[in-house]
Amino acid sequence: MTINAYRFGLNDCKVAVWNAAESYGTAVDVESIQLMGVEFNTESGQLEGDDIITDAHAKTQSVTVRIRFGFKDLDVIEVLTGVTNTESAPNSESMIFARDNMPYFSICGRVDSTEGGGDMHIFIPKCKLMEGFGLSMEKGRYITPEITAMAVYEGATYGMAKVIAHATAAAVTIPPA
Repeated sequence: MTINAYRFGLNDCKVAVWNAAESYGTAVDVESIQLMGVEFNTESGQLEGDDIITDAHAKTQSVTVRIRFGFKDLDVIEVLTGVTNTESAPNSESMIFARDNMPYFSICGRVDSTEGGGDMHIFIPKCKLMEGFGLSMEKGRYITPEITAMAVYEGATYGMAKVIAHATAAAVTIPPA
């Protein structure tokens, strides 16, 4: 069993609508995932007196999540934005963006171990798109949106993020197995 191994790459990523604590919609594959970054944001302070620092404190307040992926499926954008993907005619889909409130969603990414056949999953149970995203079209380039979301505390089971190391690689599911 090799759980203590280096991790390399980003193998898979899925998103799902967050319905309520520990309740999620159907997982949608984020195809051609290129980046999933997770940053733990803290609130911190220090107590100074007698010409020295006498105490320091830091506490996790939220998690920032960034993903970049190859744009292919409107279903992924529907999960991230809450805008309905409508099949309007045979072989046609559309989305109408207005002044929509962004929904909460869940995200889980997988990175393989460099040895032993294991992997690591990072599960963010409850996050929300916090910055705009763009669909930039450019000659000779694929559309690769990058989004930034903020995760908040969901509850004791998953918190703001759960990191899971498997001795044997596991499929990405929401919630994780």
